[in-house]
Amino acid sequence: MKKKVALFFCGLNLYAHPHYFLDSSLQIDENIVKNFWKFDALNSKILMFDFDKNKNKILDKDEKEEFLKANFYKLKANNYNIFLQNEEKEFEIIPQNVEVLYENRKLTIYFDFPYELKGETTFCTMDEKIYLAYKLEDLKTNLKTDIQKSEYDYCIGVTK
Repeated sequence: MKKKVALFFCGLNLYAHPHYFLDSSLQIDENIVKNFWKFDALNSKILMFDFDKNKNKILDKDEKEEFLKANFYKLKANNYNIFLQNEEKEFEIIPQNVEVLYENRKLTIYFDFPYELKGETTFCTMDEKIYLAYKLEDLKTNLKTDIQKSEYDYCIGVTK
């Protein structure tokens, strides 16, 4: 019986699918990565309904902070769903200049973080629970890149 229960719960993970779909745009330079995560229109509408308390179609300062606590800062446990490693080390992601904006009916999280490009560097999105799907929409860089994409995430190899 225990085996059947274990197989049932293992099988549930096989049918996991993302809850949010994000169009991701990046700017990668030698010392900084700038991220733009844009939610799809449906989820943006739902999130605005939940967090825009005064219904003015703008996330005010307190509303932004509540949104970030609920939907962004808790990603810290998984390094903000970002894997960044060069030949020497894996980087801890420490977001800076975090901003949330609602325009054209879509909610966008902007943030950047420093790193040091040394040799080959790998940048990947990885959500181990598959709650967020990251679609790479745009990449701006003067560096050499090798990009691999799937339905839910992407990896970019970066070199000078």
